[in-house]
Amino acid sequence: MWALLTRARQVQILVALTVLVILGLQGISEWWTGQALSLPKSVSTVTFIVGVVFSLVANWTWRTVWRWLPFLNKVFFPDLNGTWTGTLQTTWKDPTTGLTPGPIPSKVTIRQGLFDISIRQVTGESTSHSNRVIAEADPNADRYRLWYSYDNRPKAEFHHRSTQHEGVAWLEISLADAPDTLIGQYYTARRTNGDMTLSRANP
Repeated sequence: MWALLTRARQVQILVALTVLVILGLQGISEWWTGQALSLPKSVSTVTFIVGVVFSLVANWTWRTVWRWLPFLNKVFFPDLNGTWTGTLQTTWKDPTTGLTPGPIPSKVTIRQGLFDISIRQVTGESTSHSNRVIAEADPNADRYRLWYSYDNRPKAEFHHRSTQHEGVAWLEISLADAPDTLIGQYYTARRTNGDMTLSRANP
């Protein structure tokens, strides 16, 4: 989700954090030793601290901040962490019957951090793992979407009619209309596609 911010805004946040920490260290040093830290030493120390702490702590605590300030779900991007269950409807036809299967039960697990997102989808026949996920937010339209590419690995018993393949997909949520529902579509390298409808099972 960090990538949703412009590069300029990212730099502004990091610079602001660095300045705040420098001022804090200067104040602590003067209070504790009676002497202020030299500026070069302060900058080098703080740059390291901000980089490490921001990367670790922010990724662990952002969900707490989102719960305290729920408006961030709308103005930035919603917390989609957790398990989502539902169905997918494919256009693929079973070569043995020539028929398109009905809705397939599906479970999607989203692991969303401040800096990265992963998506795993499991059905009765296969498992998919995302390779790359891109978040897209349009607060004015109340549309928040995850685009991702994935690898699909069928269970061995289904290899005769379902081969390993790659694909791309998107999942979208509308906070005003259905805050616990994801809808989406997927497209495979086998020239098939389908629709997905999922409901939040647990956070």
